[in-house]
Amino acid sequence: MSKLGPISHFPFPVSCDSLVLQGLRCEWGAGVLNLVSSLSHFLILTGHWKFNMAPHGKELSEDLKKRIVALHKDGLGYKKIAKTLKLSCSTVAKTIQRFNWTGSTQNRPRHGRPKKLSARAQRHIQRLSLGNRRMSAASIAAEVEGVGGQPVSAQTIRRTLHQIGLHGCRPRRKPLLKMMHKKARKQFAEDKQTKDMDYWNHVLWSDETKINLFGSDGVKRVWRQPGEEYKDKCVLPTVKHGGGSVMVWGCMSAAGTGELQFIEGTMNANMYCDILKQSMIPSLRRLGRRAVFQHDNDPKHTSKTTTALLKKLRVKVMDWPSMSPDLNPIEHLWGILKRKLEECKVSNIHQLRDVVMEEWKRTPVATCEALVNSMPKRVKAVLEND
Repeated sequence: MSKLGPISHFPFPVSCDSLVLQGLRCEWGAGVLNLVSSLSHFLILTGHWKFNMAPHGKELSEDLKKRIVALHKDGLGYKKIAKTLKLSCSTVAKTIQRFNWTGSTQNRPRHGRPKKLSARAQRHIQRLSLGNRRMSAASIAAEVEGVGGQPVSAQTIRRTLHQIGLHGCRPRRKPLLKMMHKKARKQFAEDKQTKDMDYWNHVLWSDETKINLFGSDGVKRVWRQPGEEYKDKCVLPTVKHGGGSVMVWGCMSAAGTGELQFIEGTMNANMYCDILKQSMIPSLRRLGRRAVFQHDNDPKHTSKTTTALLKKLRVKVMDWPSMSPDLNPIEHLWGILKRKLEECKVSNIHQLRDVVMEEWKRTPVATCEALVNSMPKRVKAVLEND
């Protein structure tokens, strides 16, 4: 043993397979062979030595691949090589075939890291996300780990969902529609689907809205670079208590905007009746005898006082389904008006009133006409979505 030195200094990896034993027999004789054989059995029993077997699912080392190719060149078949090196025949065959195709035992370049999730796991993630649209990526990761036992990060879940076309977005806000609301909307669309543009052009649309002095009730976005979060052009100014606001009532038709009335304090049925007599009637008369008045089902609009006044004035009122602001084109006109006001520098309520009235009167007739012309499409959309 002193001549050979320690086992770790052997000129090649020591294993108990038949190939190594044959090499020792030729180089050092039967005596050394018996010594190494006895020592190998001892190391195997004590757990310090293992067979040179390739673990399942892991790649072969380059040395082992070269030994497979060398034995094949020496004339050994697949089965003999597999038996000699304690490998499967398919592993030996694939290694030799790859060498014959590429001329090398090294693996070809791969495109990135192998996927951690299988196709089945990806389908499970897709079912979870579609089943509960509000489920977070972390919750999906915990669910997947609980089923498969494989730890998955939330970022892996997001990346997988992006690949199948699902992205985390801010949900759109819309009125809560109950079954009674849906039936009423559908009935309204069925009754109005045969109406031509001549009918819609004689409708006077009305609504109330709040206009803030500072800020906005909607979500705003800005284009900015890293580090520009607090630049003056990239922030939305706010003041305590909102800075004040005004409530307005307005009406419009395909012929343009009608009267605009500012509301002082809290509006009740009596105040609403005064607005109808002062502002609505003049705007309605401009549309002729075929004019139809529209307002929503706010309690002030459907009160006995309001109903009696409209009946007395012989005003045709359109039957309107509850919870249907998307069917009223004046809602979009309010949005256009508020976006124009954001470009104006207003410092107090009095200036805000003046700018609101000015911008309202400057609204082009073509804008109102385009909004009214969209009514057939709105009715069709209700029917298509049942």
